[in-house]
Amino acid sequence: MDANKKLTQLRVALKNADAFAYLIPTSDPFQNEYRAAVDERLAWLTGFDGSSGFGIVTLEKAAVFVDGRYTLQLQNQIDTTLFEALPIEQCDTWVLSSIKAGDVVLFDPLLFNISDYKKWQLRANQSGFTLMPAPVNLIDMVWVDKPWTHNDSAFLHAIAYAGKTFLEKREGIVHFLQQHKADSFLIGNTESLNWLLNMRGYDLPYTPVSNMYGMFHKNGTIDVFCRLSNMSPDVRSAFGCEVCFHDLSACEAFLKTKVRGKVILVDPSRTPVAFVSYVDCNDNTLSFASDPCGLLRAIKNPTELRGFRQAHLRDGVALTQFLAWIAQEGKKGEVTEIEAADYLEQCRRAQPLFHSLSFPTIAGAGANGAIVHYRATKETNAQIKPNQLLLVDSGAQYLDGTTDVTRTIAIGTPTTEQRDRFTRVLKGHIALAQAVFPHNTCGEQLDVLARQFLWQVGCDYNHGTGHGVGSFLNVHEGPQRIAKSGTRVPLQPGMILSNEPGYYKTNEYGIRIENLVVVVETMLESGGGGEPIKMLAFETLTLAPIDKDLICIELLTYDEKDWINRYHQHVYTRLAPYLDGHTRKWLKQVTTVL
Repeated sequence: MDANKKLTQLRVALKNADAFAYLIPTSDPFQNEYRAAVDERLAWLTGFDGSSGFGIVTLEKAAVFVDGRYTLQLQNQIDTTLFEALPIEQCDTWVLSSIKAGDVVLFDPLLFNISDYKKWQLRANQSGFTLMPAPVNLIDMVWVDKPWTHNDSAFLHAIAYAGKTFLEKREGIVHFLQQHKADSFLIGNTESLNWLLNMRGYDLPYTPVSNMYGMFHKNGTIDVFCRLSNMSPDVRSAFGCEVCFHDLSACEAFLKTKVRGKVILVDPSRTPVAFVSYVDCNDNTLSFASDPCGLLRAIKNPTELRGFRQAHLRDGVALTQFLAWIAQEGKKGEVTEIEAADYLEQCRRAQPLFHSLSFPTIAGAGANGAIVHYRATKETNAQIKPNQLLLVDSGAQYLDGTTDVTRTIAIGTPTTEQRDRFTRVLKGHIALAQAVFPHNTCGEQLDVLARQFLWQVGCDYNHGTGHGVGSFLNVHEGPQRIAKSGTRVPLQPGMILSNEPGYYKTNEYGIRIENLVVVVETMLESGGGGEPIKMLAFETLTLAPIDKDLICIELLTYDEKDWINRYHQHVYTRLAPYLDGHTRKWLKQVTTVL
């Protein structure tokens, strides 16, 4: 079925429901970033398969809204004769001009979190339209060849990798409930529950979780709602009486009938709005608070940090094998983007404790590198040609850690402009990597360090500088981040983030340099001769060479050159013992002193 027929059938369903418009987010019922194929509703309708976006279909027209990361991707993937491709900033204006007072707008309450629902209710109040939950998902009604839901078994994440038991982790949640004088916390985010229970699964691509909801009680017990067929007797018995497993289909009835007269906390940004109607009855009191699991899992324990360092060592071996290979094969002009991504995946799969990729590999040659979240398809797969830049953003899930790294590679001779832009991105990367900052500093306050050298020539990049990273969980994890508008969450020792400034010239090339870093404590000598001052800094975890052919040495300061030389020496020292002779020789050559 082509996009026009899908749109036509959706509009028929809208008319039959006596409605004017339907809202289509990219989200799934568990607030996951990477979704199972069965939940890719916006992609099925429009062709846009980015991790974040929003669609609106009315009886008269349709639009898809995305942030700056996906602007080029959206234009390339959708039929712009059927759907308007617009920046998310224009959503309010479009709604006000396209939906009038008295119109009925439907949405799936399992796909909207409480915060997003409130935003739409404000729009409804402004425009005078009626916002109503749909009795069934309209996309599901017309998606006749919908894929099956996977039913793979969940498994326990070994304490050797997790570092803390469920009983140890739950103490923080019990304390949280005591502080808020609440009886229970409704966990609507599946990553939080998987972390808390030291459980993982195969329900999603790239994120190793088993989809579930949970009701955590102040006595430390949990009612978990999941696909019972996914829970083996060994998994269930591991928790004794502390965890009671229910089938996912029983969730609504349980919350409506079993929970009475309680103070229940929910995170409005991580809980489907449908759950409000489930628990906002029977004399229950709803209270809003941030998911306590978010901050607790963001601060990695010593076992997790040790695992991250070991995972990055193995990942560095795999990535260096790939970089040595592409340096030789890329200049022949015979390798395609998909072949490059496949070879890198083979290198990673050969490493111990490999589980899966942590996101779809981005291998963008030339103009494709300017598409921030590009993914090569049969239609777009390009040959990597001499005198192009190749941007490779990739990562893996290992049982002991998660990786995410980007390298930009000169295939042949780069232009003067490319070397200038690359060096400015590198200078920003180094400035952030070397930052020393006081406690209670947020990522928003550090973001300018990475952009300053691009700003000096009127350039910038339209994405955040750093995101949190999960431990054998989602490669993109909050609540911490580094961006122009951050989350105001102070950075703390043990938090892992990416450091990834970039530059993108539409239809020509893209540049990004990304390492993962961990926040650590450091001591500074007091200028007045007093006691040393306790500060925070970053330790770089990623081990992979940076392409020196793209560096304008004359733009670097002495300290910047020293950072690169020390980083490259560290990379060589750590990786060399694990490399074959040819790859080790190549690494030695590309990490020589500037």
